[in-house]
Amino acid sequence: MSILNYPVGPIKAEAAFTSDFPVAAQVEIQKLVNMQEIERRSMDVRPGMRHKYMPLGYDRVTGALLTGGRYLFDTWENVLDYNRFTSEELEFEPGVKFWDRPFFINVDRHIWRVAGAHDFTPLASSHHVNRFERFSVEGDNVEQVLKQAWPAIRDQAEASGLSSAWLMFQPEERQVAIVTVAAKHEAADPAEGVNLALNALQGQPSLAELLPSGLKLVKLFDRTNPILALWLPQSRLLGGDPSAHPVSPPLPAPTVAPQR
Repeated sequence: MSILNYPVGPIKAEAAFTSDFPVAAQVEIQKLVNMQEIERRSMDVRPGMRHKYMPLGYDRVTGALLTGGRYLFDTWENVLDYNRFTSEELEFEPGVKFWDRPFFINVDRHIWRVAGAHDFTPLASSHHVNRFERFSVEGDNVEQVLKQAWPAIRDQAEASGLSSAWLMFQPEERQVAIVTVAAKHEAADPAEGVNLALNALQGQPSLAELLPSGLKLVKLFDRTNPILALWLPQSRLLGGDPSAHPVSPPLPAPTVAPQR
């Protein structure tokens, strides 16, 4: 694996984009893996995208595949452009806009302002599982409050052994979100190592506990999944890997021809 241009340390990103949705039953996991790898090549060329985590999980009741994305962008203008492009222009089936595809079910997506983001360990070797939490929030000057709280959250994330952490705010929807990332555990069976990491990340106290009580946070969403794929436009531009599949095995890797 040759992933370039993703140094450890503070991440220069003003904005983020997230999506979450089940996939219809006719889309099997290998088809999904191949589809995202091909379609990525028309999407990660949008201005300002730093990287994307693509999670993959299963609904415990229906068994449906659960996926989506957690992206970082350099500016608010570029995340707005990505939202517009995917909503109004992008089509992989003629006449069907990207988010209106019939096998994407009840898509939940948001654009965010980033109060802080930090990679504590190399993205190339230790970003395997991901947790995404969303909260409703009350009060004024929320973004400023989050920026003031970020150093304590960053330090706690590092002390907890996390690989990465992001703190975000959605001004129009009055929501706060936290993304946390961790490495898989050492185990003879790759699936067991991923499961141990998932259980540990999901079981950690939320970093939201460090936010001021005056924000009156109410949790709206909390999902922890393996990272099926990484989109890596900054690496691609320097001749490194354009994407990666950090938990393959046990999850499948693409079987389509690699991007030149």
